[in-house]
Amino acid sequence: MSSALQSPPSARGARLRSAVHRIPPRLRLPLGLLLLFGVAFCLAILPLFMLKGTLRAEIAGMQSSTGVAGQPTTVDLGIDNVGDRAISPVCLVASFDAPVAVQQVVFQGLDSVAFKDGRACGGELSGQQTISVKLTFVPQQAGTVHLRLVAAQGSKEIGPAVMRSVEVAPR
Repeated sequence: MSSALQSPPSARGARLRSAVHRIPPRLRLPLGLLLLFGVAFCLAILPLFMLKGTLRAEIAGMQSSTGVAGQPTTVDLGIDNVGDRAISPVCLVASFDAPVAVQQVVFQGLDSVAFKDGRACGGELSGQQTISVKLTFVPQQAGTVHLRLVAAQGSKEIGPAVMRSVEVAPR
């Protein structure tokens, strides 16, 4: 072939070739393997650390229960992280259709948190982890109290709402 049909080498290719030739031949293979490992790490492992999965938790384990008007009633439930991201802070959002005074919410039997503005937040919930939660409230009158419970991260609800009822007997 004649040289008239060949294109001249690109400036970028010439600089890359020059840089490779400056590396001593005995270091080219280890550096190539290190580069290959770095690329494989970035493609396979790094996304796991970035935790860009779903953020979702569900209320689990609570059955309808009973209580007495004017006396503390405790409802045991769980918050199940069904996603793969950590939830921090994990919150329980609760609303009631009858007058009640919420005394406290206890996460994992350790962290007693005040209930304020319809929510209580405490701790962190890792991916695929379930924690126990105890909601203690005092119903003000006899009848049926309907609870709407949902898991949240801070002020953002991240799961489906669960409706439960508590039968409240008179004193």
